[in-house]
Amino acid sequence: MLNRRLEKIFDKLRAGELPEPPATSTLMDSNRETRCSGCGEIIGMYERYYYARIRKIIAVRFHLACHEAWVRFRHQPVSAHSPRASLSIEKTGALST
Repeated sequence: MLNRRLEKIFDKLRAGELPEPPATSTLMDSNRETRCSGCGEIIGMYERYYYARIRKIIAVRFHLACHEAWVRFRHQPVSAHSPRASLSIEKTGALST
């Protein structure tokens, strides 16, 4: 499941579908069911998630692992010639290049 989520995030980052930070505020929440802005999957009512406001008009919500991927990989553009274009996700959930 984690591998699939990370693959979806990388696809959205490559396509420019996720907003560029900086976030004006980021909090952790868990009080309602919502959809992850990164992978698109449901975040359950009792799962912790990150809620971030960007430029006071855009709100995004992420699973904890999806938020980590968004934070780590958002700043570097991905091109066909970059090392990240060949990023693979191992079955263990660890990222490798």
